[in-house]
Amino acid sequence: MESELDDLLNTNDTITVTKVETDYVIYGSNEFLDAVNVAGTIDEMRAAIENLGLGLDLTSYNNLTDAQKNQVAEEVLSNKPMRSYLSGASVQLALDTAINEIVDLNNIYVLVDSVGGDGSRANPFGTITEGIAAVNPNGVVSILAGTYPITTQIVVNKDGITLKGEQGTLLLLKASIIAILIQAKNTTVYGLTITSDIPYTAEFIQVGGSGTTLINNTIYGPEQALPMSSWVVNRAVVPQVGNTNLLVENNTFYSLRTGIYINPNVTGVINDNLVYNTKGAFLVDGAFTTFFGNSWGIPPNEVDIALFVGTTTGSPYDDLATLSAENDNATISDQRTALMMSEESTDVKKSFWKNLFKR
Repeated sequence: MESELDDLLNTNDTITVTKVETDYVIYGSNEFLDAVNVAGTIDEMRAAIENLGLGLDLTSYNNLTDAQKNQVAEEVLSNKPMRSYLSGASVQLALDTAINEIVDLNNIYVLVDSVGGDGSRANPFGTITEGIAAVNPNGVVSILAGTYPITTQIVVNKDGITLKGEQGTLLLLKASIIAILIQAKNTTVYGLTITSDIPYTAEFIQVGGSGTTLINNTIYGPEQALPMSSWVVNRAVVPQVGNTNLLVENNTFYSLRTGIYINPNVTGVINDNLVYNTKGAFLVDGAFTTFFGNSWGIPPNEVDIALFVGTTTGSPYDDLATLSAENDNATISDQRTALMMSEESTDVKKSFWKNLFKR
């Protein structure tokens, strides 16, 4: 296998070998690479690697703070092989390695089964809970590809943080618990795939904090034998009573008893999700969430949207034809007619419908 030095020697470039102290520095006709090799200070190295003529991918570098850029430049400077980088590719490798070793409390990394990590990409924490404990408010916990067995609850208790799953990330629930409990405000769960080894009577995500965003997640349960009325009551998402400003968008929920059970006085937006093979995709129990652009796959849901007794007959559920049309011709089970009955009979009917969907 040819080395980078072989590649350099096989070119028509002019090569100069200069002795510096006890080492030799190789200079070619690439002035931008030469600037990296002659850099002797952090400022000089920063100027060299930030020069667009060198052709480096600086996407990750540009997201660093000024102090972190100094740290990276110092690493690239101190790790210069034989005092010389032989190609732009070797500088890129050194740059990426230095970036990945930075511990940035605004950007924490997790990789299942890692031991002794510090939260950097090169040395990640081993559990999501460790990542949450370390990250700053409003920071990001990036969950690297792998299967994460969940046997204790993950509590999201820092305002503004994001749990971001990389492609190939799977959270596998292996206990009868709520997998993720969101307590803090303005948090985001993005790009996670979540399931369980067997069906458990619990939701996968319970939302307590206001302003929660759930986007681009896939949540599904293990297969259960029909009829759906005998299925274990597992649910993708349950917002707590009175939760506000919930956003659920571009998620996929399937093979569950319920997609989302929406408790009384919950407000928010539920848009562009795909839900199928559930007894009830969205169960509205006195909530005020809006729905738009949701669709239904195969096998179909028994009911796409259910409006329980006690749910308003006014906005946003006053025009069911439009509600259905705006959500892929949703099948809507409207159980609010019980409001016209006596208080006693209303309670009886409300109990009937909730038992039917196994609240």
